[in-house]
Amino acid sequence: MMEDIYVNKRNDGIAFLVINKPQRKNAISGPMMDLLSDALLKLDADDEVRVIILKGEGDNFSAGGDLKQGGPEGLSVEQGRKLLKKYIRTIQTLQQIGKPVIAMVDGWAVGGAMSMALACDIIYVSERVKFTSNFLKVGIIPEMGVMMFLPQLIGPYRAKELWFTGRVVGAEEAYKMGFANKILPAEELEEGTIAFAQEIATVSAMSVQITKGITNSTMNPMLNLVMDAESTASPFCTQTAEYKEIIAKFTKK
Repeated sequence: MMEDIYVNKRNDGIAFLVINKPQRKNAISGPMMDLLSDALLKLDADDEVRVIILKGEGDNFSAGGDLKQGGPEGLSVEQGRKLLKKYIRTIQTLQQIGKPVIAMVDGWAVGGAMSMALACDIIYVSERVKFTSNFLKVGIIPEMGVMMFLPQLIGPYRAKELWFTGRVVGAEEAYKMGFANKILPAEELEEGTIAFAQEIATVSAMSVQITKGITNSTMNPMLNLVMDAESTASPFCTQTAEYKEIIAKFTKK
């Protein structure tokens, strides 16, 4: 059996953290979030690692939350809240560890996967990338801190437009909106991301970590409030008849 998450440490201070479920377009589950959080903490404590690159195996970053994990009967409010806290923990870990994390995003970054990319420190994308924060399309609210990240980046009006419509944002628009640092051809994405990571790896590790920490500390109090609200509101949305109808259609697909 394949590991859902694996780490590939290079000898230049760079480590790849890979979401490894390409047969499901790297859909992310609660147990996978636990593995991601634990791997991030382990890499942060590893003195040989200076930069972490988060990517998806294959042609997609991730299709977002695994809609099948609730089963045909769905989850109770308490079960949903417990599950969502696993996703929230990963976002908090990305924000709080000292090592910089680069999201290397190819193909689709859907829902929670887009949120996870926005929680990273730098985002490199391929020219074929497709972002969508489509939570409302599946009958829930935007999750994993995106209700703080996205309005800060693009303003509340454009953020609400993306949430209300669930429309897809390509590479050029993502760059113009400010949540893609660099666009590269798909075949050059990994090489270009590594080159940038190597550049960061030559800078004082302590200076990088303190700079990340101070920058993120200005956002963390609000981020934690937003995600605490999510952990209550989103599970209640899953109890509606409308949500159950939407999920039934998705799981049939």
